[in-house]
Order: sequence, then C-alpha cells, then structure tokens
Amino acid sequence: MSRGGLHFTNRLKGEKSPYLQQHAFNPVDWYPWSEEALRRAREEDKPIILSIGYSTCHWCHVMERESFEDHEVAKIMNENFINIKVDREERPDLDSLYMKAVQAMTGHAGWPLTVFTTPEGVPFYGGSYFPPDDSYGLPSFKKVLIAVSLAYKKNKKQISAVTNDVEQVLKQRSVISPVELKADISDIAFDAARLFFDPVSGGFGRGTKFPHSMFLKFLLKFHRRTGRNEALEILKKTLSSMAAGGIYDHIGGGFHRYSVDERWDIPHFEKMLYDSALLSELYTLGFEKTGIEFYKDAALETLGYMLRDLRAGGGGFYSAQDADVKGEEGAYYLWDYGEIKSALGQDADKLIDYFSVTEEGNYEGRNMLRINPRRKGPETPVSPEMERLKAELLKIRQNRTPPDTDRKVITAWNGLAIIALCRAGEAFKRNDLIWEAKRCAEFLLSANRDDTGRVLRYYLGGKTDVKGALEDYGLLGSALFSIFEATGEGRWLDEAKRVTDGMIGLFYDESNNLFFDTGKDQEKLFVRERDLFDNDIPSGNSAAAGLLLKASRLADNRRYRELSEGIIRSVEGITDEPLSYGNFLCVLESFLSEIAPAGRAH
Repeated sequence: MSRGGLHFTNRLKGEKSPYLQQHAFNPVDWYPWSEEALRRAREEDKPIILSIGYSTCHWCHVMERESFEDHEVAKIMNENFINIKVDREERPDLDSLYMKAVQAMTGHAGWPLTVFTTPEGVPFYGGSYFPPDDSYGLPSFKKVLIAVSLAYKKNKKQISAVTNDVEQVLKQRSVISPVELKADISDIAFDAARLFFDPVSGGFGRGTKFPHSMFLKFLLKFHRRTGRNEALEILKKTLSSMAAGGIYDHIGGGFHRYSVDERWDIPHFEKMLYDSALLSELYTLGFEKTGIEFYKDAALETLGYMLRDLRAGGGGFYSAQDADVKGEEGAYYLWDYGEIKSALGQDADKLIDYFSVTEEGNYEGRNMLRINPRRKGPETPVSPEMERLKAELLKIRQNRTPPDTDRKVITAWNGLAIIALCRAGEAFKRNDLIWEAKRCAEFLLSANRDDTGRVLRYYLGGKTDVKGALEDYGLLGSALFSIFEATGEGRWLDEAKRVTDGMIGLFYDESNNLFFDTGKDQEKLFVRERDLFDNDIPSGNSAAAGLLLKASRLADNRRYRELSEGIIRSVEGITDEPLSYGNFLCVLESFLSEIAPAGRAH
C-alpha cells in the first residue's frame, strides 16, 4: 500500500486473521502477539502498545485511517514502543484480560482497545479510541504516545505501583466466597433489572441499546417457573420493538449489533453471527410461548440470513459482516426515497408507508427501514404482499457492493448457531434446519479439532493453530447435546460427552475448584483469565455450567452436576449487575426448575 510514494508492509502480512491482515500495510511496525515481540520489548526495555479490535469494528477502521496509516504517528510508535495487534475474536482470553485491566484503570473501555503495558505484558495505562487531534474530550493519540513514552522512561516507580495494583485487582477476581443457590437470587436480579426497563420502547436503559438476548431468555425461564406476568410483558415489549425497529434487517433478515437510539430505529450496522444465533433462538422461544407469528417471522428470516449470507462452503458459518462499505457506514442497508419509488412503481407507496420512509430520510438523507408503529401491532404477521415487496428490494440490494465478511468459522459462535437451528427445527417442524445443524457440527468436528481431538478456536481456509477456549468447549458441547435431543442419534451424545470430558480435563483447576478460560496447554499470561460476564455471548464459565448441567441429565452423570453447581456457586455480583449475567441466570433457573414447581404465583 502506498503512503505518499512510500510502500509499507509489516509482520502481520503472513497472519490468517482478517483483522490483522487489514493492518498488514500500515507504516506501524506491527507484531502479532508472540514471544518474539515480548522478547524484543524486554531486550530493548520498551513499553508495549497492545491494540485489540476485530475486522468488522467501525471505530477500529476509523482509528486505522486516522492514526495507524499516518506516517508521523507510526514514527513515534516505532521508535518508542513495541507494537502488537490482536484480533479479539482470535484471542478472547487476551481481549477479556486487558479489557478488564483498562476498565479497572479508567472505569470504561471498548474497541478499539488501546493498552500500554510493561515489557512483561502488565498494563499500566489504556483507553479505547483516541482521535488524531484533541476532540471528544480526549487528547490526541500523538499526545498520548509522547506522554506515555516519557512516563515510562522517567517514572518507573509510579508505573510499577500501577501495575501491582492492576495485578492485584485482576487476581482477586478468582478469590471466591461460595453463594447459596436459591430462588432469591433470580427474584432480586429480576427486580433490579426491571428498574432499567423502558416501557415505551422496550429494552433496558436510555440512549444506546443492546438486545441483551441472554437476559431476555432468562425472563422467559423466570416467568415459566414463577408465573410473574411482568417478566413476560417485558420480554414481549422488547421482542416486538426490536423486530419492528431498524436494528432488525427487514429486507434480508438478521439483527445489527445494537441501536444508537432508544427506539431501536438506527443501528450500528455490523452484523455478528452470535447476535443472529442468540436472537433467532430467542424469537423461536418467544413464539412457542406466545404464539405471535411476528416472532416466528423474525426467527426464520434471521436463520435464512445466516444460511444465505454467512454460510461457509463446508457447512460452518462465518463470523460477521462489516458495518462499512468503502468507508461509508451502513451504505448497504440504506434506501433513497426515489430509489424505492422507481423500483416498486405503483406499489411503492404501500412499502413507504409501512416502513416509515420519507423524502428527507432518517439517517443522513437516506432511510433505514423500520415498521411504522401506526400501521402494525406485534400480533399481526407480515402480509404476503409486503413479503413480495421486501423480496423485490432484496434483489436490488444484492446488486450493491456488499459489506466485507469475516470468514473465520469460530467454534463457540457456530455452537450457538447449531443450538438455534435445532430449536427452530423442532418448534417449526423443519427437518431441513436440523439437517443444517448436523452439517455445521460435522464441519466443526472435522475442521476445528486437531489430530489429538483438541478443539481449535476457528477455521479459516484451513486448520489454525489457535487452541479453543472454555467458551468454545462449552458451546460446542451444548450444541452437540442439542442435536442429540432433536434427533435421538447416539453418535451426538457420544461426541458431546467427549467434548465435556475434554473441557474438564483442560480447564478445571482442582486446587482452586474453578474453571479458567484458558486450558492447561495454553500460554500462561500474567493472570489466568476467568471472565464471568455474559456480554456478547455466554461467558466461558456460564457456557461450561450450562453444558455440565445438561450433560448431567442426558448422560446421567452426577459428577457433571456437581461441577456445574460449583461454577454457579462461585459467581458473586449477579444481583448487582443482572444484565451482565443473563446466561448464568438461565442456568440458575434450570437448577431451580428441577426443585420447584412451575407457575409459582407472586
């Protein structure tokens, strides 16, 4: 790539990760995470810049254009730091550990994650996006670089004190005081979360909104056990609002990452496999509970999107699609008023009214489609006529330049896809969806395991050498049990038990009676990571707890149940931040439902 007549390549050129490949032509002297980079930092006594992101991250692209492609910025970085790029989807352990560190130091963090560490990899300063000039209340990246470099050279004692504090905070997360498993935990968690519920638009909080799919699934389980109608009403309001809003892709199916407004109208446009998998399962469960056809439509259209646009050749699913096309956010999904009029002719006005399309647009002069609340209640399924018009727009959209697709086939996320396919296949009597689940599982068992049977993190044009984390084992095992439950075929039970036993052998630490996110055969970081938050996907520990509980029932193994119970007992703070522990609450509900009759009135 040329920068003012100069041509640059760096050590990322040979990496498989699409995110690392995106930075392979920066003038920054990037390393992948490696012993070579750490050794050079120690030998030259230079601090490390650890930059963590992912290929479909909009603000990662922005910071690359503004800073990492800038020759002056690169010169400062190359002379004063050892620069390491990490794909958070390739190394979730590094992402989780350093995200917690930055949160502990600053109170907040996000992607791109920018961390400054000692040569030993212990963080002492960090942040997320830094602008090229002073703005947004943030100093310019150049100022940050110069200040951190000077601090490292002149204030080693102060930096040592910070790193000691950070290490202590992170290590304390593995010190546990066992909690009692009782219904009060779910009751308090529900009552805490309901205070943040938005009764007008659904969801939780104001402003930017995430789906919180795992917590919504907990509401369904909570309602089933307790009979509290408020939980079901919160679920229905949120499901209906999201599926009517712009966060849902009404033309192609699937959900965008989150909404930048509280009405779910304008999304952040990237689309992730895990969101589509978790939400398609949730809408299937919502339909089973309520009979609302609108939920069935959302579930099946989302699975249709996955099968059409994310399907890998061998049967797995790609990980994500970008928010941007040629640097323009959302370009693939937006519509001009005149474009719709021209495409649909005399039928255009019907779609324009249905989806609240205006001549001035609702997003930078163009339209993000969302269902007009005056035209439709959530009980009403989409009409055949509107389905026909949507199909016409899909044909037109498919002729546009599509967003880039990250072609990593990530084990954990594919496990979620299998679970969603099995759930929908059973609910809607669609054997074809169960067949697709089996096809995906066959791919994972072949492509995402090494010759010893060790589960790998992902596949990309061939097997990789990145070992799977706890979340990969937990979600793959649960997926295999889901196929067994859907088909009764013993082979899947055997494979699921094999994965479960492998998970225990690799990730369970008997001395601490804990499961860690990294295996005993993986690199030792300055703290062995144990992330308990159910953020984008189930945490490794909650995925493991769910797998072990299901295995205890389907494989009739009491040891599995004891281990599952031990994980849940080790989690403190569920009632303080219930939205961040959605999957743990789901597993807890599964425990409670075995010992309490359903429908207990409140």
